[in-house]
Amino acid sequence: MKIFAGTDGLNIPDLFYSASRRIILNGAVYGPFAKSERHQAGLDTALNKPEFQRLDIIAIEPELDFSWKESFLGALRFGISRQATEEEIKVSHTFLTDLKKKYPEKLRIHPARNLPCTPVIVVDNTICFGQYAHAEPHAPEGFWGMVEADVEKLIEWTKSGRPPSSSTKKEIAAFRLINECARSMNLSGS
Repeated sequence: MKIFAGTDGLNIPDLFYSASRRIILNGAVYGPFAKSERHQAGLDTALNKPEFQRLDIIAIEPELDFSWKESFLGALRFGISRQATEEEIKVSHTFLTDLKKKYPEKLRIHPARNLPCTPVIVVDNTICFGQYAHAEPHAPEGFWGMVEADVEKLIEWTKSGRPPSSSTKKEIAAFRLINECARSMNLSGS
């Protein structure tokens, strides 16, 4: 596992460029991706590969109103106004809607119906994860981990709701991240 201070060390656009099968984004709001030509170009490159299967995005939608939404947005974008946060959600939603129109067969958008616990970016078998915090520096400026794992196997484990008893500690830790995403995408059996 590698730890980085900020998302720059992860080089997410290059991860997107290199994707060959699957990307999962569990970041709730994608305004920064919408404003980044490199992120957009990386996603376009992946989605245009014939062998690339699917992009799953878990996102907060502007019209959804949950009891946790306001307090979560306060942590997600601590220190900025409610209006600015809502505007970023709209920018994110427009970006995702436009991306879905371009790639209807390869992109699935999943509304965030549960309180997001941690931002997760999965590219093939690379899992990147950060943390939300009630802090002026937002999640992209926090610590981020990167780990390699058999993501498809971990997704399969979500059908039973838990890893097999023979799993290693590293597999269980990676499963928690993938299970968070799978539950948000309604892939788990429980």
